[in-house]
Amino acid sequence: MFSDPSFDALVPYGWDERVATLYSSVSESHHEPGRVGRVDRDRCTVRTATGTVRAGAEVLPVTGDWVVLRHDDVATVDAVLPRWSVLEREGQLLAANVDIVFVVAALDRALNLNRMERELVLAWDSGARPVVLLTKADTVADVDALTETVAARAVGVDVVTTSSASGHGIEDVLAHIRPHRTAVLLGPSGAGKSTIVNRILDREALVTAPVREGDHKGRHTTSSRHLVVVPGGGVLIDTPGLRSVGLTGAEGGVALTFPDIEEVGASCRFRDCRHVNEPGCAVVAAVGGGRLDADRLDSYRKVQGEMAESAKEPWAKAADNQQARIIHRAMKKMPKKKR
Repeated sequence: MFSDPSFDALVPYGWDERVATLYSSVSESHHEPGRVGRVDRDRCTVRTATGTVRAGAEVLPVTGDWVVLRHDDVATVDAVLPRWSVLEREGQLLAANVDIVFVVAALDRALNLNRMERELVLAWDSGARPVVLLTKADTVADVDALTETVAARAVGVDVVTTSSASGHGIEDVLAHIRPHRTAVLLGPSGAGKSTIVNRILDREALVTAPVREGDHKGRHTTSSRHLVVVPGGGVLIDTPGLRSVGLTGAEGGVALTFPDIEEVGASCRFRDCRHVNEPGCAVVAAVGGGRLDADRLDSYRKVQGEMAESAKEPWAKAADNQQARIIHRAMKKMPKKKR
């Protein structure tokens, strides 16, 4: 089915053998596959092999979803194909079926390394691979020192330094975006996410605005998530800036974001060690001996504490239940393959 010429127009949006296999269970003649490029209040924009359509849905999908459209009087999302990754924040789905999460931080303001680590937790927990993207390198003189500082905290993660003004680093960004790969940009307003997209596309595809003079914060020019095709192959999803990064149920992401602490912690005397003041704590000893960074351990403790508290909140359980209902309803609507 991947080689079916009727779906060639979907290849730039990421159609490949993986998606074709997921779609192969659908054989109704009035069905059509497509990828969600944008979601608004009650409808979504879907890219199909025959063009772009606006479709309604009983349960709205998320940008990046591969969906099955039914064409009656109007286009309707009949089912959402199973996702291989989901970027999620406090029960809110931000993007689906992504392979790379660019964690974006701007160098024209003080680096918030704790926030970056929290965004790395979200990225790892999504099932995609994170890459730290430092923007506005032309605004500072000590780029190399700042990059080294970030790399020391982003353990096991590639760090790419860019400047949209000069074009520096854009080729390095493109090296992570290949045909059939989808990347999403995650970061605060004013970090230069939309500007990076425009630079990659070599056109003003997304609206941008200057940051505030005083604190260099952005003005939320991106109000929804946009999926765009990258010349040369690959897909990019731009997202609105996040004011805060709340975490819940992301234990897997924590382990991958702090692998050095997790590895040392395996030698602690107590299995449930909180790495604070417990006797026989290997992590505290490693910090005291200079083998682990004290600020990094402090960030780890805060993340663990927040997840423990958020798990008690009623909204967390409600979000889990809502997501389960969405998946269940979508799968129920998936037609059985005819034999």
